[in-house]
Amino acid sequence: MQDNSRAGNHLSIEMVDFNPEWQFEDHKTGIFYKNGIIPQKLFITYLGGNIHPESARKALISLEKIFKSGGLTNSDYIRIADYNKVISATFNTRVLYANTLNRLNEEYHSRPIATYICGASLLLKTMLRLFASYVKQEFIFVSTVEDAFDLINANVQPSLSKKDGQITISQQEIDRFAALCGNLLFNENFTFDEQKNGVTPEDPLHDLYTIISLLNHDLKELQKAEKEQKEEIEQALEHSRILNTRLTEEKKLVEKKEQIQQILIKKLNQAKIEAEIATMAKSEFLANISHEIITPLHAVIGMTELLCYTPLNGEQKNYTDTIQSSTQQLYQLLNNILDFSKADSGQIDSNTILIDIKALFNDIASLLNESAIKKNLRLTLSLPASTPSDLFGYPEYLKQALINLVQNAIKFTSQGEIILSIEPVSETPDTITLRISISDTGIGIPEEKKDLVFQKFTQVDSSPTRKEGGTGLGLAITKQLVELMGGKLELSSRENEGSKFSFVLSFIKPNESSKKNDENSVTPYTGSLHETSPRTPMQSSGTKSLSSIRILLVEDNAINQRVASAMLNKLGFTIDIAANGIEAIDALRQTAYSLVIMDLQMPLMGGLEATREIRKMESGILISSDIPIIAMTANATQQDKKNCLNAGMNDFISKPVTMPTLKELLNKWVK
Repeated sequence: MQDNSRAGNHLSIEMVDFNPEWQFEDHKTGIFYKNGIIPQKLFITYLGGNIHPESARKALISLEKIFKSGGLTNSDYIRIADYNKVISATFNTRVLYANTLNRLNEEYHSRPIATYICGASLLLKTMLRLFASYVKQEFIFVSTVEDAFDLINANVQPSLSKKDGQITISQQEIDRFAALCGNLLFNENFTFDEQKNGVTPEDPLHDLYTIISLLNHDLKELQKAEKEQKEEIEQALEHSRILNTRLTEEKKLVEKKEQIQQILIKKLNQAKIEAEIATMAKSEFLANISHEIITPLHAVIGMTELLCYTPLNGEQKNYTDTIQSSTQQLYQLLNNILDFSKADSGQIDSNTILIDIKALFNDIASLLNESAIKKNLRLTLSLPASTPSDLFGYPEYLKQALINLVQNAIKFTSQGEIILSIEPVSETPDTITLRISISDTGIGIPEEKKDLVFQKFTQVDSSPTRKEGGTGLGLAITKQLVELMGGKLELSSRENEGSKFSFVLSFIKPNESSKKNDENSVTPYTGSLHETSPRTPMQSSGTKSLSSIRILLVEDNAINQRVASAMLNKLGFTIDIAANGIEAIDALRQTAYSLVIMDLQMPLMGGLEATREIRKMESGILISSDIPIIAMTANATQQDKKNCLNAGMNDFISKPVTMPTLKELLNKWVK
């Protein structure tokens, strides 16, 4: 290998390659390592700051990159290290750097033939002498980097070591040195001061004192670091103890909260069970009270209607008209109370069905037009031609709400008109939003009493001398029904000028698939709650007299038997009666009937169970098991209707039954 110090080649700082990847600088601490090489010839480093092991480890990454670049591989190079801006370097830092440099030189087969140390203090020089022995190098101490280059280019080789020689040491010097070592070993507060405790450079023990000074400095640094580390550990332990205490307390609080939560959950579950029991009891009570009240009311309404079909003189007709009007009011009151109770008890149907909006509005107009005419009022429909016929919605809720609002308008209007209108609000490919309004030219509502009209059992005029009666439930129920459909009932009114009730509802447009699935769902008939099923009405061949059509009436209540029989006989049909489901099945096995009218609640066998038996292929009845079966009952909830259809019934009519409704139903199923 070439000896660069004797090669005669002129080297300068301008020839050095300071690759950016070889540099390290920490702006926060001020520590820097600036590295550069003249390939195969020279390696120079500028160091600065108060160098600690953590920063040294980061700087050594740059050192690794220099050797990996191949610029010093298989070479004897000159080393220059500028320490002019080094404040201090800990013992661990020096050890780390020495070990790394030894490893890299061995790994890349390189060796520094001369190492120039620039700007080192006396203490640092002493330390570097120890370092030189460890890395098997001789260090040349100069003041600046320029001095180092001058010596390199001049081929000047300063004396690298002093010649061996004998020295004379007195007993006094040995004792003083021993005392110094004793202080360093046993006195923790002792700090070596080279100026105070040391000797002159000419003294033969000067180097030993300098080494002692260096070791004492490092020892103090290690003790300081150990003390700081111990304090940090104690602080961490104390923090850990505090945290552990808090965690223990938090755990106890969490456990207590969990216990409270479990108690609350248990109480909530119990309350839920009790609420469900209460709701079930309320539902059963509503069903029973509805059945028990409507049964005699059905008889009163039915018999009064039949009486109206008989020859009557003027006085008798006046009496029957009064009875009929009063029973209708009583029935409406009962329905309002039951509807409100059903909503409160949660008996609400959440399923939408396919309805014809235009047909529904026409039904309402037909139903209430007579009441309007009696008061010389015009009932007008305003329906845009663009309104879709088929939409998915809640027909019964919508119809009941509109009936309540129109009846209310007729009640409080003495002249003028009532307008039932639809106004499109918005539309998407899948939905349409409509504003539905009922306006009148009636007495209006004072501003301060507008909120009262929606409260149950409350009327604007509650005085004993008020002109119009009522329970004050109609608008409260209507508000509930509109909200159940997803809308909000709004009121605008001026006293003595009229009122306008309106609400906005969104409807889903049907596609072909949904139409097919719901092709049999239709708007319920006015005055009844019946609904069609997938079964086809029975057809008769040719013309058949009504008297030849035999109908089986399945009813356990004697009064209801008399009412229904009288109505059917009045319409011209032949009637047989069975008191329960068992008698009905026996009768069907013996006689071919055209239609069965079936009550639901009966002793021994109810209407649903009887229908399921009739629909069985092995039932043994004389005609096809597709015989139309019509439910006629006081139970008029959505669930009741679903139960009837699921059992195999074809249609549903609720009590009290009127002659026009019964006639329309029979015309539909018996021809």
